[in-house]
Amino acid sequence: MKAFILLVTKGDNSEIMKSLNSFPCVLEAHRLYGDYDIIVKVKVQDIHELSKLKNKLLNESSALYAEVLIIEEG
Repeated sequence: MKAFILLVTKGDNSEIMKSLNSFPCVLEAHRLYGDYDIIVKVKVQDIHELSKLKNKLLNESSALYAEVLIIEEG
């Protein structure tokens, strides 16, 4: 399954951008202007893996908020 994760970060987001590249499930990550600071495209096996990734981003980085948008396939 593929999804987008929209992140709101505190301060400089260069460190989180670097750390996103270490996740094998991350396909793309881009900085944004607007309400969200970063958009991340991921490919995971299931909703459980997606939830774990979201929690890891919130607990181990400068991310303050994460919104997940699952991509409809097919």
